[in-house]
Amino acid sequence: MGVRGTLPTPTKIRILNGNPSRRPLPVNEPQFTPGTPDRPAGLSAGARKHWHELIGEMAHSGVLRRVDRGALAMLCEDLAMLDTLRQGLAAQAREITQKAREKQQRISGNALTALSRTTEGRRTLSTIRELAAQIIIQRREFGLTPSSSTRLQATGPGSQFVDPLEQALCG
Repeated sequence: MGVRGTLPTPTKIRILNGNPSRRPLPVNEPQFTPGTPDRPAGLSAGARKHWHELIGEMAHSGVLRRVDRGALAMLCEDLAMLDTLRQGLAAQAREITQKAREKQQRISGNALTALSRTTEGRRTLSTIRELAAQIIIQRREFGLTPSSSTRLQATGPGSQFVDPLEQALCG
């Protein structure tokens, strides 16, 4: 049986949030070196694409640490798997449409509706929903969801974002 109750918010996130609970922060918590983690060697091609996107977006926020490598790699692999599942779902929908054309049948609704009536279609949709929910939880850990990012106050270099257009107009 797992841990009960809500998971504790990481201290770094509590500090960035301004410690809204006003409870004392842990004194003897291990301190890890902040910085951009190195990309693991065994990432799939899709996960490497997501890795570069996420690192590019998160590098200047001051939230990343070198020990976050494993969690970030898992998030990237899950994002790549979600992309693959969505492509497979689209391929299944195209196959249903093709078969209906060959038999000169009309599909009520659309191909996804017809696909959701099949066992494999329901399994694929269920897997996509579960994986998407897991990804939201993982993204929340890094402050990458809209609600979690609004609670953060970035303190790293580059935390004060300047719009390039505003920079060009205002100097």
